Amino acid sequence: MLFADVTGFTRLVESVEPEIVYEVVRGLMDELVTVVHRHGGNVQQVLGDGFMAVFGLRSGACDAADRALRAGSALVTMGRGHPPVHAGVEYGEVLVTPGWESADFGVWGRPVNLAKRLCDLAGPGQIQVGPAAFAQAGRHVDGAVPVDVRLKGITSPVVAYQVIPDAALPVRGAPALRCR
Repeated sequence: MLFADVTGFTRLVESVEPEIVYEVVRGLMDELVTVVHRHGGNVQQVLGDGFMAVFGLRSGACDAADRALRAGSALVTMGRGHPPVHAGVEYGEVLVTPGWESADFGVWGRPVNLAKRLCDLAGPGQIQVGPAAFAQAGRHVDGAVPVDVRLKGITSPVVAYQVIPDAALPVRGAPALRCR
């Protein structure tokens, strides 16, 4: 699971006309969604300035966490000319159901909620990675330090790993993972 949000969206909404907000966010969201697709993800839901993407749904889950982490890294390092993006990533079993009118499918489970809460915790240019996602894909990350965090609505502390992709996570060129 990958949640990504544009940093500073509320400030933008408060400072310019809705048409300008749409122009800025629409172009950026198109680029962000393209990055997700390039990493084999499916955007399940767009929520204003952010979205939820699912990996492994149609192509198998053996490297889903790795692809989600790489997509998150690519999103937060898109470069100059874009508002900063922050992201949360988690991995685990979810239930996929038929969607309602505006969605192709629904996704339910703890990894969904945890990834969203981790995204809320992340600062500009950061990814907060959950314990299961880190266990699956963390071997590609240098310098991530585990920290116990309290997340809204989650009873026990969660071990999160803060990743700043510029220095820690290669987006391209890491060895491919093999399915077990």
